[in-house]
Amino acid sequence: QSPVFAREPPPPPAELAKELEFPDAPSTDYNARPPPAGADAITRATTDPEALATCEAHVAELQSLAKRGEISIADAVNLAVLEEMLRDPTTVCHAEDLQAGSSYNIPKLTQQTFGKLRGADEIIDEGHFLGKAIGEGMNGYRPIVEMMNTNFAIYAMAEISSAGNTFATTGGQFQMPLTIVGAGGTAPNQALGAEHSQPFHAYIMGIPGLKIGAAASPDAAYGMTKSMIRDNGPCFLFLPVKMMKETKGHAAVGECMPINKCKLVHKASDDAVAGGRAVTVLTYLHGLKECQSVLPEIQAEGLDIDLIELRSLKPLDMETIRDSLARTHKVAILDESTNSGGVGATVSALIHEQCFDLLDAPVKRLCMDDAPVPYASSMEVAVVKRGSDVVKAVFDFMLKKI
Repeated sequence: QSPVFAREPPPPPAELAKELEFPDAPSTDYNARPPPAGADAITRATTDPEALATCEAHVAELQSLAKRGEISIADAVNLAVLEEMLRDPTTVCHAEDLQAGSSYNIPKLTQQTFGKLRGADEIIDEGHFLGKAIGEGMNGYRPIVEMMNTNFAIYAMAEISSAGNTFATTGGQFQMPLTIVGAGGTAPNQALGAEHSQPFHAYIMGIPGLKIGAAASPDAAYGMTKSMIRDNGPCFLFLPVKMMKETKGHAAVGECMPINKCKLVHKASDDAVAGGRAVTVLTYLHGLKECQSVLPEIQAEGLDIDLIELRSLKPLDMETIRDSLARTHKVAILDESTNSGGVGATVSALIHEQCFDLLDAPVKRLCMDDAPVPYASSMEVAVVKRGSDVVKAVFDFMLKKI
């Protein structure tokens, strides 16, 4: 007969595995999450008044830019980071060249305002400082890690995997609030070479427990950064490296944005839909700008698109995609990752599995070739897809070539 301790406790139920995927449900409303008790008093008691006044003046200036529609993606993230660090004294920030603002000013004024413990200027060792952030997250802090370029995070792959699995492997005993944010992706004519043009967002799609987002506008960058910082699990936000300073717009000051939703950026006209002349186009990062730039060319031929920005890469918002396919019955994916193992491959598979009844043609993937991304633009055109490829795909749908 087996000893009592061998029979007790009963085995955990199967449904517990899914429950331990994320500490917070993907549908969480982060606007409803209050700051810690006494947060403002703690911040003011532990911060130099003059430095705090400088930070608050900088925040007010950025908020004014956001309201006027003149804030950049980079400054929108800096605004979100500073607002959350002012709001919650357990929030800390790590970055290379942090005190100098790094490459895009994302951590600007963090160390000058909150000191070296809350604003840590890190050595060029991504695994090292991401590992520090994991320890902070397990001990009651809320770390933010800026990757100067998200491709550098490949040197922290083991730590990212650990962060994603910690909540489940500790049986839910340790939450893992951790926000990783940085510029990346692969724009046409990027000229950054192979090492700096890898689709790291695709590399981490298979790590359990991660929420992965992509923001191609100041509004999305700001609202999603705030939500991810308040989330109690690990989140990774990718930003378009070639749009960080040039793309400007509005941001809804003070508002957190859902991190589990797509965004219908442009809706095809009812006339184009009724005539079967509309196509759903899914994209993210630089692909959004590419699609917007060729939209007039598509519409000039009497065609149109439902343009959907995939702001949440994981989990994927299949509801929004399905609603669009119910109108257009055709879909192309402008994908900033490779043919093998890319984001578009996952999205395409889910569409064929869950929306096959709505399709009049196979999914058209416009993804990067598996070859390394060349530095020379004359070679790069063979690897990286762009707006002209979207135009051709839409026309091919109409000509029944797909």
